[in-house]
Amino acid sequence: MREGKTWVLLLTIIMEGFGSAFFFDTFLGRRKTKKGAVYQYRFLAYLGMTFALSTIGYLIGMWKLPLFALGYILLGRIIYKAGCGQDLFFSMINYSMMFQVDFVAYCLMHLWEMQETAKEGKEWVWIVSAKGLWFAVLFILRRLWKDSADYKELTNREWMKLSLMPLFTLSAILMMFYQYGNAVGTQVVNIFISAGLVVVNFLVIWLLQEILEKGKKLREGVESARKTESQLAHYRDMQAVYERQGRKLHDYKNQIRTIQVLLKESDTQAAAALAERLTESISVEMAAVNTNHPVVDAVLNQKFHAAREQGVSMIFKVGDMGGLKLNEEETVILLSNLLDNAIRECAKVVQEGRKAVISIKLVQEDGRMICSIKNPVTKKVQITDGIVPDPDGGIHGVGLMNVKAVVDKYGGDFAVSCDEKKFRAVVIL
Repeated sequence: MREGKTWVLLLTIIMEGFGSAFFFDTFLGRRKTKKGAVYQYRFLAYLGMTFALSTIGYLIGMWKLPLFALGYILLGRIIYKAGCGQDLFFSMINYSMMFQVDFVAYCLMHLWEMQETAKEGKEWVWIVSAKGLWFAVLFILRRLWKDSADYKELTNREWMKLSLMPLFTLSAILMMFYQYGNAVGTQVVNIFISAGLVVVNFLVIWLLQEILEKGKKLREGVESARKTESQLAHYRDMQAVYERQGRKLHDYKNQIRTIQVLLKESDTQAAAALAERLTESISVEMAAVNTNHPVVDAVLNQKFHAAREQGVSMIFKVGDMGGLKLNEEETVILLSNLLDNAIRECAKVVQEGRKAVISIKLVQEDGRMICSIKNPVTKKVQITDGIVPDPDGGIHGVGLMNVKAVVDKYGGDFAVSCDEKKFRAVVIL
């Protein structure tokens, strides 16, 4: 009889260890470690924890349940890449659903009047039935769950709130277990409530997936709107370039006609002086900056001329930007937003009668792009979470949020700082 109980216990431990690893593999991504050693031995880890706590359970009885929940949480933190809230939720829902299924099977065993079978040492019928039902639930969850779920949509506080449902479920099952009775009516009620709680927790997971999918779609919509805004800004910049070129071309035609008149009048000295000034003007207009990257050159030159028209100077320290990993749209978002903010603030400085100079450093060092922009300010601006909110409606803040989105995509660093005299933005990619 004792050998039979040992065999049943080992079967239970193996099935629970494998099932738990299968459950967490469904919802949580592996934590990146050298050679993935921790992740490779996750089954043994769950097996060892289940064996240790099941052994302790003979001494402390049902008090082992909080130890099991804590064990799942700790292993989840070690093996899987998840935040505290996510790990708590999935650990609680895994153990509560497993315990619910066991209780349903236990009630069914008594309802079908199998007590004599259990006394004969055939507890494995109950064990296999319970774990088989649990594995069926796990396979259904694996089929329904989408691997692309982004858990960043929910905060730790929201995960804590979601965890209240499996915690309540576990408490309810415990109360029914301690108040268990052999009456048929009581067993039917227990089965109904337990099965209902299994379904409710299943629906919680389903609802969670829908929340994450809607959040993802909403974020994609916001990102699409930002891209559209940046494209419109780019087109407006190009339109400004074309308009300025049109005005310059008109001026150049007039000056060339003047040179022709001077030559006809044999005033070669005046014609030569005017031609020299015209050549210098064209040289400055055509290439203020050359970084060996057409999009970077277009943005920097356009912003240079836009700033000059407002009485703002720019000092460049640039390197070879060939091979820049940003695409054209991202390059425009990054540089245009940072420079627009600097030019906007410098225009206010000029209106106060002060000299405004924007210092721009754009280089590639050790395979990383470094972009630093410094400009004077009229007063110290407030910085919140690395973003400068605009008091007139948020446009200023949205621009820097777009920059941060590009930086976050490539895992770079973005920092802004300001004192009473200078504002500085630094991007490292």
